[in-house]
Amino acid sequence: MDSQRTAGARSGLDLAIVAFVVLGSAVLFTQVELNEWLFARTRELEALQVDEAPAILFVLSTCLSWFAWRRYREARAEVSRRQLAEEQLAALLLENRRLAQQYLQAQEAERKSLARELHDELGQYLNAIKTDAVSIQEQVNGPQASTVSAIIRHIDHLHAVVRDLIRELRPVALDELGLQAALEHYLDQRQQRMPTVHFSVSFEGDLDSLREPLNVTIYRLTQEALTNVSRHARAGHVTIRVARTGSPADVSDAVTFEVTDDGRGAEPGEIRSGLGLIGMRERVEMLGGQWKITTAPDRGFRVFARIPVSEHRSVSP
Repeated sequence: MDSQRTAGARSGLDLAIVAFVVLGSAVLFTQVELNEWLFARTRELEALQVDEAPAILFVLSTCLSWFAWRRYREARAEVSRRQLAEEQLAALLLENRRLAQQYLQAQEAERKSLARELHDELGQYLNAIKTDAVSIQEQVNGPQASTVSAIIRHIDHLHAVVRDLIRELRPVALDELGLQAALEHYLDQRQQRMPTVHFSVSFEGDLDSLREPLNVTIYRLTQEALTNVSRHARAGHVTIRVARTGSPADVSDAVTFEVTDDGRGAEPGEIRSGLGLIGMRERVEMLGGQWKITTAPDRGFRVFARIPVSEHRSVSP
């Protein structure tokens, strides 16, 4: 709308300039009697028909005006087509964002259901098997007792694997305690797996009143960022900062997410092919947020995202 108003103002100014130049030329030519002056200067060149030049110039100007009018109409038609194409593209992008959000919501729902099934079915059966194995261990001696002990150790290992899978699929703390507690629990686990890396963690603002889509996005961003650190960064220090700026009644209410490491970094052109980073960017952009990655060889890696709280609801079709 602003661009259309600007274009209209420029057109009005151009028309005013044209009117001023035409009126000024009419006054000037009237004062100097241009036609008589040209006739006197071209009388000696009558054989060359130079005196017909004004008529020829008039025809030429008329043709050029017709040519310019035709190009103007074509330009207007092209602008209209481009505007229509841009509107269609914007609608397609909005539809694509809506479908992507529905896909992620379905994916999270499936993960939640799978985590519940693992906990309720497989977890319960593992506990039952372990209980039976302990009962058998109390009744046997000799080599059979060592065999039963090995079975119990295997069950404990499977139980730990299932528990980790459940946490990866759907953290229980995220549903029961909120985003900050879930992140603290996850970072404690990561610290145990990465004992050589020092974590600096900062949480600011009210992070527990956010809705589920934003909670899940921040949690998944943290997971993927720390997974990249453990696999590729070779870092000694990692800074994690999650902050909420503003209040629910504030238009500028947003959540800022930032993970920075002091690892080996990468060439900026090498970071675009990672599926994990692409998924992180799509999650952020789907919620109307801003996404930025900063890195350089031997200068670490920085992942930054800013997501407005007021825009993380479902995208309207």
